[in-house]
Amino acid sequence: MAKKPSDRRSYKEEPMELNLTPMMNLISILIPALLISTVFVEIAVVNVSAPAIGSSPDQAEPEKKPDKPPLNLTITITDKGYTLAGAGGVLGGTPKEGEEVGGPTIPIIQKQTSCDKYLRTWPPPRVKNKVSPRCEQAGDSRTFWVYDTDVLSKKLVEIKDAFPDERRVIIAAEPETEFESITDVMDASREIKDPGGETRILFDEVVLSPGLS
Repeated sequence: MAKKPSDRRSYKEEPMELNLTPMMNLISILIPALLISTVFVEIAVVNVSAPAIGSSPDQAEPEKKPDKPPLNLTITITDKGYTLAGAGGVLGGTPKEGEEVGGPTIPIIQKQTSCDKYLRTWPPPRVKNKVSPRCEQAGDSRTFWVYDTDVLSKKLVEIKDAFPDERRVIIAAEPETEFESITDVMDASREIKDPGGETRILFDEVVLSPGLS
């Protein structure tokens, strides 16, 4: 039997309580999961001086000349290796059999290299390695032409021993030089770890040559 209109108007709905328990359970699970999956990135800063275009015209007093001329250590990166030069001239390397005299101080070498950092490309200098198949799979290790950063570090230690007060190094490179080749030189010239595990500062004032962009 249908209700009369007067009965329908007096009908009251009972209030319903919202059940938030499933929502709270979901949030309590999501928050720890998000915190665990968060990647914390450590940012390192390297102080690099840009090349000066010219001197300021309003310098009040001329700079005092140092007691001895600066070393002006320069590392030039080419596809043949590293050339080191200073105030006394170019530091020549010992040419091996078949190598030309007057070549780079530290020539590139053929070395077994991991492909993990160079997937779908070649290790630098790529102009020398493009004749070989590129790295396609992580975990592979093949022979490539690479820069000898170990010998570079040892050479810089010898220079630092001879000039302990010098802190500046100038990095120059050819226009086609890969970015990672420049950063490798910056890392090798800034510091080195001795056999005891202690860090020794070498040339921590890095100046980029005007040829670098």
